[in-house]
Amino acid sequence: MDRIIRPVCISLLVMLLGTGFLFAAEVDDAAVFVDAFAAYQKKDYLTAIEKADQLIQMFPDSPLRDVTLLLIARSCIKSGDNQRAAKALTSFNNEFSESNLKTTVEEELLSLAIRYKNGEQLAPNKQLQSAAQKVRAERLAQERAAAAKLEQERLAREKAERERIAREKIEAERRAREKLAAEKAAKESIKAVITVKDGKVVAAGENGGIPFEVSNRGKNSEEFMLEAIAPPEFAVSVTSLSNRDAAVTRIKLAAGETFKGSLSLRMPSDRVDGARTTITIKTTSATYSDVFQQKNVLTITSAPLVRAVAKLAKNAVAPGEQLNYRVTILNIGSLPAQSLTVRLQLPLQLDFLGAHGQKFRQEPDGTLIFRVEQIDPGKLAELKLDVRVLDKSNGGQKLGGQVEVINGQLQRKDIFSAVTSVIRSKP
Repeated sequence: MDRIIRPVCISLLVMLLGTGFLFAAEVDDAAVFVDAFAAYQKKDYLTAIEKADQLIQMFPDSPLRDVTLLLIARSCIKSGDNQRAAKALTSFNNEFSESNLKTTVEEELLSLAIRYKNGEQLAPNKQLQSAAQKVRAERLAQERAAAAKLEQERLAREKAERERIAREKIEAERRAREKLAAEKAAKESIKAVITVKDGKVVAAGENGGIPFEVSNRGKNSEEFMLEAIAPPEFAVSVTSLSNRDAAVTRIKLAAGETFKGSLSLRMPSDRVDGARTTITIKTTSATYSDVFQQKNVLTITSAPLVRAVAKLAKNAVAPGEQLNYRVTILNIGSLPAQSLTVRLQLPLQLDFLGAHGQKFRQEPDGTLIFRVEQIDPGKLAELKLDVRVLDKSNGGQKLGGQVEVINGQLQRKDIFSAVTSVIRSKP
């Protein structure tokens, strides 16, 4: 009988494929039928029944329903379930009474269907049931073995992948350590030495240059970037000692070679005498930006330092009294103070009478303007004025005033308050 069923089922599948029914059906029900038929071919009739039942349940209107019912009937009779086999064939006959597949049904199945239709309870074939269960058990064991094998292969692949990643990580760490070690050695071999003399004095408002040297004490030729760090008002630039007109930002030195440079700057005119400013010379490796050397150099401003003292000849004066008013201008700086303009504002209670041997001019607001050509360091200049205290001045009033000294050479202005005197009250 098996020899009859097998070619019939195969011919049915081929016929269906040839007529296009499988392609007309949904892909899912065709796939389920192929699985069921493949199980039938392997004599795993119980699995074939399960797959066929699944197709019937999921796709009740499938174009494959006729062959599926026949497959269920044949699988059931092969697995000893005569009652179910007859019932499945009966369903086929009822649903597909005009089907030409009826001519392919085996006599044994037809006989079971007739007995079932007559109401007979069909006994199962115990021997076939036992054989079917045995096949099913063997298939499940094979599937478990295959699954275990796949799992072992998956675990082996995962292990191999972990080992590969670990090896790559170790190799990457090794390369990174070697790179860091090589970089550290390369950095340590770079030795730039900056030599510069400290305490350079530059006159206020004048240009100056601070010579320095950069020596390559390493074993290899190196390229360095040069930089001067200073307040912007100094307009510092790095030049070579031989050409101070062109700025130098990069130098390349062979081992043992020395660059002779200069820090060109302009001392701001508003710096006071003795003012100290630090300028930094910095060399940075053109290869490694974190390898640098720097040296600070102190610059000192040389300039005139003017102070003015303005006061009456007496600390207490009386209304109507005539006396001397003296302005003393001192230069306590290191350079001569030149082209000085002195603007003197007398107290309102004083009437200006004249100046001894001094040229001056008086502005509409009463400000007296004097000209002092030069005061050398450590020297002074005096302006002597004759003044008179106004008669209407009240006792107890304070007499102040202000002196403004403008250095025309440095465009610098200093303002000083006069020494205060007091008007005595009338007796």
